[in-house]
Amino acid sequence: MHVDAWRGKTVVITGGSSGIGESLLGILSKIPCRVINLSRSKPDLIAKAEKKLAQVSADLFHIPVDLSSEKEINKAASKLAKITDGVDVLFNNAGITAHSRLDQTQMEAFRKAFEVNFFGPVLLTLRLLPYIKKKKGVVVVTSTVSGLYGIPGRSAYSSSKAALHAVMESARIELGEDGLRFVIFCPPYTKTNLRANGLDGDGNRLGESHFQGKSKSPEEVARRMIRAVEDPNSRLVVMDKSGFFLKWMRNISPSFLEKVLFQKLYKDFH
Repeated sequence: MHVDAWRGKTVVITGGSSGIGESLLGILSKIPCRVINLSRSKPDLIAKAEKKLAQVSADLFHIPVDLSSEKEINKAASKLAKITDGVDVLFNNAGITAHSRLDQTQMEAFRKAFEVNFFGPVLLTLRLLPYIKKKKGVVVVTSTVSGLYGIPGRSAYSSSKAALHAVMESARIELGEDGLRFVIFCPPYTKTNLRANGLDGDGNRLGESHFQGKSKSPEEVARRMIRAVEDPNSRLVVMDKSGFFLKWMRNISPSFLEKVLFQKLYKDFH
């Protein structure tokens, strides 16, 4: 991490009250910059900083918002305009997973997944675009390797993230000449509450336990995301072998990839 690259910058983070977003907030709070968090609940770090119970170098702000609500996103953008007139980095980090096979998935699950994973970040990006343009800033979306190919048992989740990828790729081409950058970041399994707070096939709370296999810590992922912002060549970023495998095999041999996914994730959709 190059600390000087972040000094004096204005950074917006969604979902900073837990997981990867909380780690991003914690890392950046140690740097003299301005960090604005958008989430339904106020992060512990910001609450403690307001009470002088935590030492931070950054100016921290919290704007309460439900990122599945267009009305609340519009209100949040208006509040943000009173704090800053420019945004250097937008971390579209908040997201929700959804687990169920297609023939057991109701449209409500698709709608909820798309509201949080697609419509929310797209609308927020549009509302903040004038501020990002002013700083020739960077938009980062926290995605998933499941957005690189349709993953069995994850049709709603995969499709909502894949749709987001397409928008970010279009924006990169359209707005690159204005100096803007768009980074799609696909971390591997990470130790967060994503599964517990995800959706089942009916669109209700999933309540699954954390993935028990090898996984990254939120701080590891957050630091890699920060490095991706610092790298002017970052576009589609993956962190581990499974990510690289999906990234390349979807083009080289999709039939082989589908066989591997069928075998590896068979229990997830039966």
